Amino acid sequence: MTVKEQISILYKMRFLGDNDDGIEVFEDILTELFYRGTNDIIPDLCTIFEDDIAEPSAGDDLIKTIFYIVERNGLEDGLYKLAISISKMLPHAEFWAERIHGTLLNSKGLVAPYIKALENVDSSTKQIIKEILLVIKEDDPDLYLEKVNLIIERIRLIE
Repeated sequence: MTVKEQISILYKMRFLGDNDDGIEVFEDILTELFYRGTNDIIPDLCTIFEDDIAEPSAGDDLIKTIFYIVERNGLEDGLYKLAISISKMLPHAEFWAERIHGTLLNSKGLVAPYIKALENVDSSTKQIIKEILLVIKEDDPDLYLEKVNLIIERIRLIE
């Protein structure tokens, strides 16, 4: 099965409940993509997110897969592909766009390459990402204030 076929299956399965046997198929496909996926599939993976996803752990597994692909195939390129895909997630996957950014902010070593990747995205994408980061900062300023302010300041400098 090709990567495109696998992503198509994941897209169709995203509303499965945890009692469906399909969740195992979903996880098996993610595992395979985990190891053979390249940064080029990140935009397609982002289309799978939905705020109404029936099994939240599937969304978490999808995030882990994306970040593993990024780390294995080139941080700046992968994070650029992730950044340009965020607008495609809105408004139907706003929770997951915030969750992706929370994961990124909590990571070791991804903030600096993300800032570098943001240098190459258009101003509309930068604005969307700034808005997401501001929501995250408002929700938990003690945890995210410093990193969010750093990213927003750098975005302002590169605009």
